[in-house]
Amino acid sequence: MSTFRTRLDGHILHLRFGAPGAHNLMRDEWFADLDAVLHDATANPQVRCLLLSAEGKSFSSGGDLQAFLNGPFPEGGAMDTGLARCLQTLEGFAKPIVACVHGAAIGGGATILLHCDFVYAEEGTSFQFPFTRIGIVPELGSTVLLAQHAGRRLATELLLLARPFDAATAVRAGLASEALPAPEAERRAQETAAALAALPPAALRSTKRLLRRAVEPAYARAWRDECQALETRFAGAEVQEACSAFLAKRAPDFSRFS
Repeated sequence: MSTFRTRLDGHILHLRFGAPGAHNLMRDEWFADLDAVLHDATANPQVRCLLLSAEGKSFSSGGDLQAFLNGPFPEGGAMDTGLARCLQTLEGFAKPIVACVHGAAIGGGATILLHCDFVYAEEGTSFQFPFTRIGIVPELGSTVLLAQHAGRRLATELLLLARPFDAATAVRAGLASEALPAPEAERRAQETAAALAALPPAALRSTKRLLRRAVEPAYARAWRDECQALETRFAGAEVQEACSAFLAKRAPDFSRFS
């Protein structure tokens, strides 16, 4: 895998995002590689738990804006993208997922945490859902999942204002399980993964499936609606102005939009 490093340790599959020079940006190959890892882990009875972490300064800075500006969607639209296919696999992944987060978790690097069962964040980690700032909408089912975890008021604040927030707020929003000092966060994630791997695997899978059932109908609608909204947003001029300004490191000008 060009974007990940994987290692099976007992019954724990360690998966580390491995493109630190690019702040672990999410590109087409990133989603394809994660999709492949999840399928392999599902089929491998030796894997009982997945432990996510990252190399470099950031967990993930989210999607590659330059790639999106060059044309984000194939002929089949947003639901025919590697992102959508990976999302379906991720949401249906039956085994526990533990994540250890550091540096920055931005955009998709933050929304992917809503699909993890345990998230341990280093205290200095910065989080952000920057979607409205770049003229688009949230993805990965986050409009439903964040409201479920954080409550509607806090979810509205984090998604509409799109400001960075700290690890303590991530815990308050249910995006992270705990905020801990750097060495402790990684140790806690490993301990939790080991504890999960020692439990009856079928019982864990059944319990995770039951926990997911309550939100499944709303979630399925949300991510399809998000895909349709993304297509509309990317076809408009706001996103071009927002992304071009971001890449040029200038302030965007939305004064001409209504």
